[in-house]
Amino acid sequence: MTARTLGDLSMRDFCAALAAHQPTPGGGATSAVVLAQSAALGSMVIAYTREKSKFAAHLPRLERTDQLLTAARHEALLLADRDAAAYEALSAQWKRPAAERSADPAWTAALEEAIAAPTAIADLALATQAALASLREITSKQLASDLCIALILSAAAVHSALLNVEVNVPLRGDARAREEGQQLVESKRVACARVNASALIAP
Repeated sequence: MTARTLGDLSMRDFCAALAAHQPTPGGGATSAVVLAQSAALGSMVIAYTREKSKFAAHLPRLERTDQLLTAARHEALLLADRDAAAYEALSAQWKRPAAERSADPAWTAALEEAIAAPTAIADLALATQAALASLREITSKQLASDLCIALILSAAAVHSALLNVEVNVPLRGDARAREEGQQLVESKRVACARVNASALIAP
């Protein structure tokens, strides 16, 4: 990767970087970019709904939700960079002999950040998903398919990010920490499915 942030790349350049024989950007960064697109699409739904007088009573709520989605869009792109940096640090540790790295606090720090970064993406995706689901009854039905797509993308971001958490949790040295990590993953998957069910979206 260059010194540019992932959010600065054009779509074409991001896809080229994703396709390249290099560790980042990878799946984690992709989940964050998908999340940003989900939030952006939700904002578009709100932008068109604002124009319709029949939804005037919902404007304060729509404005608050749009602020949340706008913040999520920007934060997601920052998290794409965080996840890429976390994976690069962990990848560097993998090149060391197992016995050497396991005793080094730098390994633990790299591992925990490689868990924390995608966890943050999943948490933001869950919040975005809930915000999008709240729009179902207060936005134009003409934009229902766009809102549905935004919801599907947010759920995809949740599941994609959690896969990166799940693959790293077993590397923890402490059995209890491994179990807690897996339980956290499962709880977030359940939360995602619950929102999907409330919004009538398949898991």
